Amino acid sequence: MRTRARIPALCALTIAVGLVSGAAAQEQAETLRLTLDDAVERALQTNADIAVERYNPEISAESVRAAEGYYDPLFFANLSRNSTDTKGTNIFAGGDTINTKQIVWNFGIQAPVKTGAELELRFNNNKRDTDNTFVTFNPTFNSFLSIGLTQPLLKNFRIDAPRQQLRLAKINREISDITFRQTIINTVANVKFYYYDLISAIDNLEAARKSLDLAKKLLGENEIRVKVGTMAPLDVVTARSEVAAREEGVIVAENAVAEAEDSLKRAVFPENDPRMWHTRIVLLDRPSAAPMPVDIDGAVQNALDSRTDVTSARKSLERSDVSVQYRKNQLLPQVDLVANYGGSGAGGTEIIRDDPFGPPVGTIPGGYGDAVSEVFGRDFPTWTIGVNFSYAVPNRSQKAAAAEAQLSKEQALASLRRLELQVAAEVRTAGRAVESGIKRVASTRAARELAAERLDAEEKKFAAGMSTNYLVTQAQRDLAVQEVNEIRAVADYAKSVVNFQRVQEAGLSGSGAVAVLGGSGAQSSQALQSSAAASSVTQSTSGGLQF
Repeated sequence: MRTRARIPALCALTIAVGLVSGAAAQEQAETLRLTLDDAVERALQTNADIAVERYNPEISAESVRAAEGYYDPLFFANLSRNSTDTKGTNIFAGGDTINTKQIVWNFGIQAPVKTGAELELRFNNNKRDTDNTFVTFNPTFNSFLSIGLTQPLLKNFRIDAPRQQLRLAKINREISDITFRQTIINTVANVKFYYYDLISAIDNLEAARKSLDLAKKLLGENEIRVKVGTMAPLDVVTARSEVAAREEGVIVAENAVAEAEDSLKRAVFPENDPRMWHTRIVLLDRPSAAPMPVDIDGAVQNALDSRTDVTSARKSLERSDVSVQYRKNQLLPQVDLVANYGGSGAGGTEIIRDDPFGPPVGTIPGGYGDAVSEVFGRDFPTWTIGVNFSYAVPNRSQKAAAAEAQLSKEQALASLRRLELQVAAEVRTAGRAVESGIKRVASTRAARELAAERLDAEEKKFAAGMSTNYLVTQAQRDLAVQEVNEIRAVADYAKSVVNFQRVQEAGLSGSGAVAVLGGSGAQSSQALQSSAAASSVTQSTSGGLQF
């Protein structure tokens, strides 16, 4: 019976071992080893924010092309054929019922000019065939060629609505390129932040596990002392409580690692894929704690000269200036020069009569070529030149629009000045973060080394019976806290260097906005801070410190 009972258990154990082996093989196959440069390169190729923002410059380019399309020449044509029967109502009607057939073929082109002018070329033609007895030509061909020009002299001369829209579209295209560059810069910074956050989270987990191992070691030693009668059982209970508390810190730290890894995955993978979420990332680089010289005044000037949000604000000011120019131009009277030149011609078969009211006695052949020849020979020219004038009194609509445009420009200028002040303050803050960060690294490193020496001393004293369980536990907590502080200081310093470079190149507005030092746009930094908070010292009920 026992043998039979063991068979299902052995089968289950075999299946479990197979599943674990398969999971281990899958985990090994789905490991991604990344240097910091590799992570940045993958993000530039596949990052979702960049993939979305990449379309905006192309869309803006199409807007420019659409605005330029206003100046595309417009070709037009009219082809028609009709027949008309007219009842004769007098002796000169040419018959009781007059039938007239007409074929029309007209062509032309209209072309707006970038001086606000409108240019038009027309070539109209028709053929008329009738049974009217009084006509002189039958069939009759008529042609007319004309060139017309309307040129604004005041209003719409220097700038008009189409030119305003074209200039605005070009500025928008430049802003779109700047915004795309800003997205790239912020994405690179974001990836570096996530990379350092993950390193810090992993190091924090190792510190938590080390602290747990120390607590377990102390628990084992206390259990031995209790057995030999050199320690009270209450000290074992206290040590077990310490182990349980540090196990919680390990759990929180493991969750922080998972969240930091997910944030990095979201930045370097192109789309949602279950295999991506199960990929284990192995980081190959470590953050450097080498001191970096900081020129805050030079950094501020560099940011004011070339930072993306400042450049975009200046481009927006250009937009406002274009609107002001257009609105001021619309205050002027409408004075247009109008000019037209053309020529006409007629041809066809000429009917000869001895008597104007008599029957035809002969014909002179002719056709469409005669009409065209007269047109281009300028046998019958026509021309017109003049000026059209109009003005609204008191023109309140345009005056209000011009005043509104001027106020918007002044507002944009004030916004630019405010932005420059914010940028200067942000760069100065980022520069000081670098300077204080390297000092924090040195300070926390010294504190960690001293805490390690203190723990070593307490353990030796405890082994000699000159210290207490509480003091050893407290020394362990202090060492763990200082290790976490050093880990966080190194990561924060590396991030502050990245942020100091970023704030000189790009602002945080737009879809590429990322987190600066102290809080990530995703949850990696928050997860790390939560882990650090869970791993930091808190007051315990026994009057000591609990890690």
